[in-house]
Amino acid sequence: MSAIAEREQALSILKANSKALSQLYRECFLAKGKGALLVYAEDILEGRILAKGDYRSREEMLEIFDKPESHDRLAEMIDNYEPNKEGIMTLITSYSNATFFVRYRM
Repeated sequence: MSAIAEREQALSILKANSKALSQLYRECFLAKGKGALLVYAEDILEGRILAKGDYRSREEMLEIFDKPESHDRLAEMIDNYEPNKEGIMTLITSYSNATFFVRYRM
């Protein structure tokens, strides 16, 4: 399966569980401040449910990415999202570990 197909399937599953995902974002933001969910598409496709441990603070998330373009883009997304209306997700696919930064609207 291509990275894009895997991403789309995972996002579709997450969208079907949007109420629980929105609640998770709210709880994590209140506990850690601005940050992002670190999500592996394969886990979602296998039925794993996201939990608070999948959320990383801004600093924790930015430590993961060392490529300047990725680091800067993710930092900008995290700094500029509205936590009452949206959340940020870093979705990593099993195909070549392709990484997508996703803005999730609640």
